[in-house]
Order: sequence, then C-alpha cells, then structure tokens
Amino acid sequence: MISPSSTRPKPLVSSIIAPGQTFESIGGTIADIAFTHPMRRRWWVAFAFSLALVGVLGAALLWLFIEGVGVWGNNIPVTWALDIVAYDWWIGVASGGLLVSALFQLLGAEWRSALNRITETVSLIAAAAAAVYPIIHLGRPWFFYWNLPYPNTLLLWPQVRSPLFWDAVDILSFLVVALAFWYIGMIPDFATLRDRAIARIAKKDDKGLLRAQLYGIVALGWRGSALHWHRWTQAYRIIAMLGVVLVVSLQTGAAVMFAGSVEPGWHDTLLPVAYLFAAIFSGVAFIAVATVLLRAIFGLSALITPRHLDVLAKLLLILGLLNLYCNATEFFATALGGDAYDAGVMHRRMVGSQAWAFWTIALASLLPVHLFWFAAIRRSSLALFVVGLLVALGLFADHFMVIVVTLQHDFLPSAAHPYTTSIWDIATFIGSIGLFLALMLLAMRYLPLVSIVEMKRLAQSVHGRRP
Repeated sequence: MISPSSTRPKPLVSSIIAPGQTFESIGGTIADIAFTHPMRRRWWVAFAFSLALVGVLGAALLWLFIEGVGVWGNNIPVTWALDIVAYDWWIGVASGGLLVSALFQLLGAEWRSALNRITETVSLIAAAAAAVYPIIHLGRPWFFYWNLPYPNTLLLWPQVRSPLFWDAVDILSFLVVALAFWYIGMIPDFATLRDRAIARIAKKDDKGLLRAQLYGIVALGWRGSALHWHRWTQAYRIIAMLGVVLVVSLQTGAAVMFAGSVEPGWHDTLLPVAYLFAAIFSGVAFIAVATVLLRAIFGLSALITPRHLDVLAKLLLILGLLNLYCNATEFFATALGGDAYDAGVMHRRMVGSQAWAFWTIALASLLPVHLFWFAAIRRSSLALFVVGLLVALGLFADHFMVIVVTLQHDFLPSAAHPYTTSIWDIATFIGSIGLFLALMLLAMRYLPLVSIVEMKRLAQSVHGRRP
C-alpha cells in the first residue's frame, strides 16, 4: 500500500534549481506572472518612459525623411557613421544571443533551461531594433523595396555586390530565423498558458476566456502527444542549427566586407574572427543584464540560481579574454608590421579626437570582466549587472572606433574630415533603445519569462518524472 506522503511532490535539490521547489510548482510560478502581472504600476511607468523614447525615434525619423540623411552629421569621407555603428551594435547583440541559445540547445546544457527564453527574446527584440536602420539610412527609404528580388515591370533587380543588398538579406534572414526559433520554443508554453487560462474561467476571471482563445490560437493546437514532442524537438534543433550557421556567416561576412577593402585599420585577416567574438560578447552582456533585472523584479531566484549567474560571468570572462587577444594581436601586428598608414590609424585611435572610444573599450569591456576570476564576484547579481552594462557600452565604442575613426582619415591628408555627431543621430539611437525597452516590457507582461517546458524537462532529468 502506498502511503499518502509518498505521493507528494518531492523537492528538487540541485545547483540549478533552488531547494524547496517542486515539479508542480515550477509551471505555476512562471505562468502566474503572465496572469497576475506583478509590479503593475511600475510596469506602466517603465512602459510610458519607453514609449516616450519611441516618440523621440518617431520625431527623429520624421525630420530625417523631410531633410535627408545629412541631418545625422555624415560627411565625406565619414559616409557611414552612427547609423551603421548602431546597426552593427544591435545586430551584434542579436547575433550573440541567438548563437549562445542555439549552440547550447544543441549541446544540451542543463543550465540553459532557465535562460533560453530570456536569451531568445533579447535576440529577437534586438534584431527588431536593428531592423530600423537598413531602411532609414538609404537616403530615399520609400524605395527600400528595390533591394528585394521580386519580378516587376521595370525589370529592376538588386545589385548583389552592393552592401545595401547584403543588409537587406542579412536582417530579413535573421528576423525569420530568430522569430522561428523563439516561436517554436514558445509553443508548448503557449499551450500551458491556454490550459491555465481555461482553468481560471471556473474562478470567474472575466479575461480568462479571451486569454484562453488568444493563447490557444498561438499554441497551434498543441496537445502534448508523443508525435507533437517528436516533431517539436526536430524543428527546434533544425532551427538552432540554422541559427548557428546564420550568425557565423552574417558576422564574418560583414567583417570580410571591411577586411577586403584597402582602408588602413580594416585590411586585416583577423577582423572576421574579432567581429564574431565581439558579437557574442555583446549578446552575453545583454543577456546578463536582462537576467539579473528579471530575476530581481519577479523574484525568480529559485529558478535562476547563483549557478546561472556564475555561468554567465564565466562566459563574459572567456569572451573578454578572446576579445583582449584580438585587440592585442591587432596592436602588436600594427606596431611590428611597419605600415605607416596602419600605424597612423592606431595612433589616432589612441590619442586622436575620438580617443574616448579606444579607452572606453579598454576600461569598460576588456578590464572589468577580470573581476570574474573570483567566484564570489561571479555569483553577485550587482557585479554581473554592472559589468554587463559596461561591456555593452564598451562594444558600442568598439563599433564606433572601427567605423568612424577609420573613415575620418585614410591615405590622403587632404581628404581627412572630422566627424561630429548631431542631435538627430543621437535621438535616433536613443529611440531604438526605447523600441527595445517597449517590446521587452510587453514580452515581460504577457509571456513566460522562463521556459516552462524546459524547466519541467530539467525536473524530469533530476527525479525521472514526466512533465
């Protein structure tokens, strides 16, 4: 005879699930956030602030469409300026998040279970923020569709050797893969939210029926059958593999465009590798900041444990060392190579009018990560949050240095022209941050912040119980 106590849920004791958590409580803890909306007033304040920043973006774009891209302060030779800097930074954040989530999903890392939803959401929303730029920097953005290959009566066809066409293909392919990866992973969770919304109808929740209908539509009829799980796993892994290939090709392809030129400071075979490492670095930094914030706001310390913080800190440390290696290699290769033009670019980066970018890279992204050699600091939420912000700032400065400082002065002194940012390109960038925050806040309010199905699969691996 089985005693009643033997049928009770057993607590999950693991370094990646805090003691006291039961298998059945995991789904309730995560799903209730989407229904109860904790921190509602503060959420509205934050959302209003982000919408104000989106309004700044709208005003900046309106003035841009009226006056043209000259309002950004671009000049000759700095034809690519803060618009491309911001685009590269955002797509780097998106690429890093997608690569980390996809790669560790393929490797079956257990600690990924609590972080994959945050990672995939950050990647998708960062890609949406990056998608603003390929259209608005065209000069005549109302003709953006000329970059798309489609049959037309004018017999126009995109110039495949143009970087404008590459940007269009890059962002469209990235959005498709990132959205598919995020949405496929969400389907079982949508079904969980659907079922819980139906259960709330019995409690006379007026919004229960509407929620059940909406979540039921996006759940695509998920019933949790063996066939559904089999196809879901296959599709998830296939998209993950596509994501890894896409990120590597996108980042190295963009870098080859620079490295294949004769511009001093760009003509370097290490640049594709450096671009890839920098993208992953910025993506992990954003994930670290978002994880710490969500963990603190919604009280998810039982599911996002110090083990997860430790893993993120170790990733930042490893990527910081890789980026330090790339920067040191470029410095010593320039110093020992004997090329006067490359040496001139390096000198202007360090002591020129835009030297703040070089020293921001060194002091914000390359040095602070070495705090994570110490285990106590790796498990500190505050330290991870601050270092993540510094790394994101330093890598924005890195894109600024690589693009702007290089273009200001190449071979001819007569062609040199200093670049100064204007209020409108700064407003456009701030507005893109507002767009990111607004979309992130909406995701926080209506979607599970941690993957319910992944956490239950983790619980199954710990106790051998079915989710």
